[in-house]
Amino acid sequence: MDAERAGGERETPARRRGQGELEAQVLSVLGEASEPVTAAWVQERLGAGLSYSTVITILTRLHAKQAVTRTGRGRPVLWEPVANEAGLAALRMRRLLDKQSDRDAVLSSFVSVLSSHDEDLLRSLLAESGPDGTGAPSDRPER
Repeated sequence: MDAERAGGERETPARRRGQGELEAQVLSVLGEASEPVTAAWVQERLGAGLSYSTVITILTRLHAKQAVTRTGRGRPVLWEPVANEAGLAALRMRRLLDKQSDRDAVLSSFVSVLSSHDEDLLRSLLAESGPDGTGAPSDRPER
């Protein structure tokens, strides 16, 4: 229930952001930096009343997911992104796939729900990466 302020105005509670949304915002802020930065720097850029401990928690979770690197022991600890938001999404997708016993079925289901644009893009990216993912030209015939 909303609280009432003096004068009869209603106070709207702050919207609670999900963990994934906060992680994406932290990665975005880190991506803007030209060098590794402190958690305090990230907190300042994020604003919106996030506590320092919340920022540290998010950075620690991103570090556990190998999405950021942490440099230094003690103070100051510096943080740097390993991946951008797209890279983090790809990492999540890979981890989900790795947990499945029938990878073929999962990938087949995924491809079956792609839009034609996404399907074309995926084909193009696969062709560019080569048959073994190294970037070497593919011997597969064009379709």
